[in-house]
Amino acid sequence: MNDGPKQRPSPIRQRLYRGVDGLIAPFRKVDDGPAAEVLPPAALALFRRMSAADRTHSLRVYHWLREAGYEQNDLLTAGLLHDCGKAAARLAVWQRTLKVVLKKLAPGQWRRLSAPAAPDSWRRPFYILAEHARIGAEWAEAAGCSELTCWLIAQHESDIPRDHPHYDLQRALQTADASS
Repeated sequence: MNDGPKQRPSPIRQRLYRGVDGLIAPFRKVDDGPAAEVLPPAALALFRRMSAADRTHSLRVYHWLREAGYEQNDLLTAGLLHDCGKAAARLAVWQRTLKVVLKKLAPGQWRRLSAPAAPDSWRRPFYILAEHARIGAEWAEAAGCSELTCWLIAQHESDIPRDHPHYDLQRALQTADASS
C-alpha cells in the first residue's frame, strides 16, 4: 500500500483542526451513507451513537483508507468504529484537546487525570478518553464485528512491534486517524 493521499500534519495542528471541526459539527448533517454500505446493522447502530464530530472524523478516516488503496473490510470497519467508545461519555472539545496536550507535555498528569473514575465524577470524561479504544472494541465485539476489527479498534492508539502480523493494518489506521 502507498503512504496515503496526504502528509501527516503535526499533532497540535491536527487537534486545532479537529477542535474547530468539533465546534461546528453539530450544525452539519453527517452523510452516513458510506458507513451504511460497509457496516452490518448492529455495527451501524454503534456508528450512529457517536457524536456528529466523531462520525465525521471516522468517515474521513474511512475515505483516507480507501484513497490509500486499502480495501480490507476489517480495516475499513475499524476505521469507521475506532472512536465509537467515546460515546460512553459526553466529551467537550476542551477535554479532547487537554488529552492531546497532556499526553504530549505532561504524561504523568494525564495518567492521574484519566485514572478510573465513577460515572458521576468530573474526571469520568477523561477516563473514557483514555479507555475509549478498549470500550469501543468491546462494543464492536458485542455488535458481531470480526476479531481483527475489534483488535484494530483496541490497538488504534497503541505502539506495537513491527513484526506483529497486523502491524501494517494497525499503522494504516493510525496514520489515517492522525491525518483525518
